Amino acid sequence: MMYISLYDLAFFILFVVLLIGAGYLIAVLRRALGVLGLVHGVLNDHQDEIHETISLFQATLVNINELTGSLKEATAQTASAVRSIPNEITDTVDDLRESFETFALYARIIREVIKAVFAK
Repeated sequence: MMYISLYDLAFFILFVVLLIGAGYLIAVLRRALGVLGLVHGVLNDHQDEIHETISLFQATLVNINELTGSLKEATAQTASAVRSIPNEITDTVDDLRESFETFALYARIIREVIKAVFAK
């Protein structure tokens, strides 16, 4: 009879595990190469569009910088306008108060004149 030692059994199991692992690794690498090939094909098909998009980045950055500058300027103008609103409201209220006082004075004068004319 032929016996298998534990060493030979362990060696056989290790060999089978390594063989299965190598097969799985080969399958994964093949799949990864397929995906990379697909990506490479897509990049080659759209190479002109990619270069055009990259070349537009400079113009886009310039436009963004100009937009940022105009936005800062508009914000500064808005801030100064908002700061001047309370002063304008105060001036308008003062003008209205003076106008009402003048109107009240004229109304009193007219009332006194009417009293004096119709009292006789």
